[in-house]
Amino acid sequence: MIKITYEKDTYELEFNRKTVRMMEGQGFNIDALTEQPATMIPMLFYGAFSKNHTGVKRNLVDEIYNSLPNKSGLIQALAEMYADTVSSLIEGNPSDEGNAAWEVVK
Repeated sequence: MIKITYEKDTYELEFNRKTVRMMEGQGFNIDALTEQPATMIPMLFYGAFSKNHTGVKRNLVDEIYNSLPNKSGLIQALAEMYADTVSSLIEGNPSDEGNAAWEVVK
């Protein structure tokens, strides 16, 4: 999670599977982050607000982003958080007992 304090308000940025689905439905593609930064970076940043701050208006999110230092570090951290959420769809958590099992049967 990333915490941002802006004008005495604190915002907690993170992703879950629902926000990732929403972002992908709106056209977000993590692989296009460097090819289309003017489109994908704002989508990534705004998407990170979606889980915990659905009522925050886009103008305020843009204002917060524009005021932040070290944007490249922030984008890298957000991209890693996004990728971790996507990985959880594929990898899951193998250490949990009682998980479903599967096997190929011929």
